[in-house]
Parts: sequence; C-alpha cells; structure tokens
Amino acid sequence: MIKLLRYVWAIYFLLLFVLFFFLFYPFFLYFLARRERYKKAHVLRRIWGRIIMFLSGLRPSTEYEEALDHREVYIFTPNHFSYLDILSVNVQMPYYFNFMAKSELAKIPFFKIFFNSIDIPVARSSVSGAKKALSLATERLQEGVSLLNFPEGGIGESVPIMGSFKRGAFKLAIEHNIKVVPITLVDNWKRMPSGGLDAGGTPGKMRMIVHRPIDTSNLKDGDEEALAKQVYSIIESRFKQINGL
Repeated sequence: MIKLLRYVWAIYFLLLFVLFFFLFYPFFLYFLARRERYKKAHVLRRIWGRIIMFLSGLRPSTEYEEALDHREVYIFTPNHFSYLDILSVNVQMPYYFNFMAKSELAKIPFFKIFFNSIDIPVARSSVSGAKKALSLATERLQEGVSLLNFPEGGIGESVPIMGSFKRGAFKLAIEHNIKVVPITLVDNWKRMPSGGLDAGGTPGKMRMIVHRPIDTSNLKDGDEEALAKQVYSIIESRFKQINGL
C-alpha cells in the first residue's frame, strides 16, 4: 500500500510539474528572449517551483550560517542526490544565479529554452564543449551574475554518499576571486530515494543549509583540488550530522 501511495504521489507531482510548466511557458519565452529580462525569468521559475511544491506537499526551509550579500557574486555548490534539487535551489535561494548543468538537460523538449539563454550547458565528454561552458561562465561572472553548479556532475549511484567533485567550478572561483558557497540539501534524497521517479516519492520536509562563503582571494592556480575537498567536507559533515549517518 505504501509503495502504491509513493507512485501515486510521484505521478501527481509530475502532472503538476508539466501542467504549470506549460501554463508558464509563454511567459518564459517572452522573458528569455532578451538578456535584460533574464532576472524576471528567474523570478518566474521560483514562482513556478513554489506553486508545485505547495500543491504537492513539499515543505521547504532554508538555514543560513551567514547572511549573503545580494550585491556580491558567488558560486553556489550544492550536493546532488535527487531531481528535486534543481527545483529546491530555485525556490529556496532568494538570489539571482544561472545554472551550470550537464548538457543532457538541454536536450529535453521545451526545457532547453533555459539552456539556450539563461543557463549554461556543460558537455564534459567534449573538450570544445567544456571550453565553451567555461567561456560562458567567465562571461557571466564578469557581468556580475552568480553561478550555481552541482560539482558531482550528476546524481551518482551511491546516494546518500556523495560522488567525487569535479574541479571546474572551483577553478573558476579561484581564477576570478569569487567566493564559493557550499550548500547542503538535507532531505531531497528521502523525497525521491532513487533520484528520480523510479521508486515513487513522498511529500515532506526539504531542508537546505547555506554555509558560510569561502574566500578564495588567498588561493592560486592549482589550489582547486584542496578547495573542492574543503567544500566536500563541509557538506558531507553537516549532511551526516542531520541525517544521523
């Protein structure tokens, strides 16, 4: 019975996701047509996500170790255990940023409008694709736009154990003297245990811990590995502490 209810909830969540996406789609097309409207498109994504979370019984909460300065540029680096993570950071971070995410997401029909405009697809299997992503990311940072990157590169097979971190975002942070903000997504792996909808899902808490920004001004080229390990340790420690692992 419980398994059946999990699948019923997952189908209900998916229907809400699709329904409201298509209702909002014309507005996304309008706001994403010009770069000066991207911030409004991001706000619209947050509204879209908040409606879905409310109607599906997902209860988001965010804890900050230190208040963030909305005038400052950051690179946000959350753990990635669930498809809910993208929805989660969009809704729970009242901050304008562009995603850096795997290029496979750009192949999803309709969804690709985001990766042809506001977000940055990363083709890690292609040297030229990776270089293009880094070039776009550099351009956004220089324009004063924060980035959000899942340094695991995708949902691993050992959830809730984090996969190893890719170095790209940390190298960018050091090169451009940008503070890195680790983020711990505490509960999303419980809401969707298989990462996606394969095992169904459940409503409930979606806690997010936004950790203290890490200053990179004293770091140099080659320190990205140590920085990645520091961020990994911060997220892993808090995740295990709260989940009792």
